[in-house]
Amino acid sequence: MDRALASIENGKKGGRPKYDSKIRASIPDIEFVILTPHQYGSLIEKYGYELLTKALKILESWLKTSPEAEKYRGKNNYAHFRSDGWVINSAKHKK
Repeated sequence: MDRALASIENGKKGGRPKYDSKIRASIPDIEFVILTPHQYGSLIEKYGYELLTKALKILESWLKTSPEAEKYRGKNNYAHFRSDGWVINSAKHKK
């Protein structure tokens, strides 16, 4: 396999694949959170629609309002949805 092609598919040095921020799932009422359709589907399977919707709204609000979130705007946000992360924990405790 060509090394340049492998680098594009797997990220630098064979790590995680890079996700293009232009390929994004269309999520109602969500403007700043960027996920690919595959990532969005896997998160629904993992957390369920209701919990994921709460988590998306929490992350969306944070990305809109927080000055610390500026470095995460315009980038893929899949890493924020770890099962032990603050976004999912906030969504679980929100009524």
